[in-house]
Amino acid sequence: MNDELEITPSLQSTIAIKYFLDNFTLDVLTGEKNPNDKREELAFLYLGRFTEVLAVFDRLIRYEKYFKNFYPSLESKISESEAIEYHLRSYIQDFYILQERIKKITKHLSEDIYHYKIQNEAEVKKALDHIHKQIFENLKKITNQTRRKHVHETSISELGLLKGKFLSSLISGETPVPNDTQINLDYIKSKHDEALGAAKTKRIQESSKNSENLKKMKEWFATRFIHIFSLLNNHDIEGLKFDID
Repeated sequence: MNDELEITPSLQSTIAIKYFLDNFTLDVLTGEKNPNDKREELAFLYLGRFTEVLAVFDRLIRYEKYFKNFYPSLESKISESEAIEYHLRSYIQDFYILQERIKKITKHLSEDIYHYKIQNEAEVKKALDHIHKQIFENLKKITNQTRRKHVHETSISELGLLKGKFLSSLISGETPVPNDTQINLDYIKSKHDEALGAAKTKRIQESSKNSENLKKMKEWFATRFIHIFSLLNNHDIEGLKFDID
């Protein structure tokens, strides 16, 4: 197996889903019919687990759009600074969820290998462990500047977001201003927009860069996981690629 994660995004994850549809009946895969044997039962279980992993990948890839466009209405009385902070917390949490789901799906399949009665069980378990470790190492690289700081060093509320939230509270009147204190609302609004714009730009750029890496990682994972699963079931997959053309 190729150890590199530098694989060009393609239709590998789609081919992986097609594998299940080509080799197992739809009524079994959707749970409408009881499986006829253990292999069909495992196919039903692992299709669900596999699509859950892909769903988290897809959600993380979309965060650039969330940081750009997904904000509450004025009637909600939730500031854009609060919304950015909420997106950022969710973003970090989804990286953790992705890591845990990949860890679990590879661990579960490793534990279920005995059902397939193969001779090279130790080798397959090693390959599954390799998938998990490679994803973990590459997620660490992606989240080094975001998740690590939040968990180990500083609050997720960066100075720009704190400034934006404070200025927003002055504009809305949520933070009371003494009667003998005069404030220039136009100046405050301009500073608020400046702080908010900088915070949004930073997160949009960061999530955009991460999305490109996550697209590659998604295809890398899909290719290798479905390759192992198909071999366990003595199936071939047409069109599966491991290397850059």
